[in-house]
Amino acid sequence: MREIYGTFVERWYVTLLGAVFLFCAVRHLGWRRTFAYAIPAVVIGLLFENGSVHFGFPYTHYTFDSSLRGKEIFVGDVPLMVPLSYTFMGYFAFAAGRLVASGPWRTRARAWWQEYMLGVVLMVWAVWIFDPVSRLGDRWFLGRVFHYGGPGFWFGLPLGSQLGFTLTALLLVGLLTWLAREDEDKAVEGMCRHPHAIALATYHGQVAWLAIVAVVLDATELGGSALLIWVPAAAITAIYWSNVRPVRPSIPATAPFFKSAPVESPEADQRTSA
Repeated sequence: MREIYGTFVERWYVTLLGAVFLFCAVRHLGWRRTFAYAIPAVVIGLLFENGSVHFGFPYTHYTFDSSLRGKEIFVGDVPLMVPLSYTFMGYFAFAAGRLVASGPWRTRARAWWQEYMLGVVLMVWAVWIFDPVSRLGDRWFLGRVFHYGGPGFWFGLPLGSQLGFTLTALLLVGLLTWLAREDEDKAVEGMCRHPHAIALATYHGQVAWLAIVAVVLDATELGGSALLIWVPAAAITAIYWSNVRPVRPSIPATAPFFKSAPVESPEADQRTSA
């Protein structure tokens, strides 16, 4: 019972984000596709985390704090809460990437690769903030979680760890892109009614929260780096969305994703005017 309490109550932020993930994913994908994503995501997390601890692949060598044993559920040499977090990190990045690529008035982008690329970038961006802040855990309620063995260019994190997580992002966002490949492109009245609005807000919320924590802990360079990454991305998104026209009510609410609207010939226009 102590290990269960430590995993799901003391790591309340993992449980909370996991609950939001289930709410968003089930509404979007349904139970079957949600489990078809979540189970492989946890398995990949377990394999990659244990592989890094023992063999240095794919995140290079690091170790989890041994004092966590007996306080949390471990699978191999990895606390269960770590691979569980793969589920929501991947989904929030995927859904946020789809919304950013499509704009607030549609549910799909013009091409699937646009959603996929943005989802991968957003997932990697989040871990660039999450991992360095997690290393400060002994200075706040998170507690000491893990320790990297070697020096690193990014606040003590080796470049290999970020490249390894890029592989993870490619796999998880790729799986979600495939599972959601048949989703229809639908018209939306605006951001507040967009099906991925909660996922986008939660994604930004978790990144902003960690950046604020970094500033509070006097790691101002780390907190500032999050701001420097976010501001250009937000500006580009705002400019892109300002050039995306909202769908007029006369246009059907749904249309096949890969089928373009028919274009009438100039002769047809002349006949109509005549």
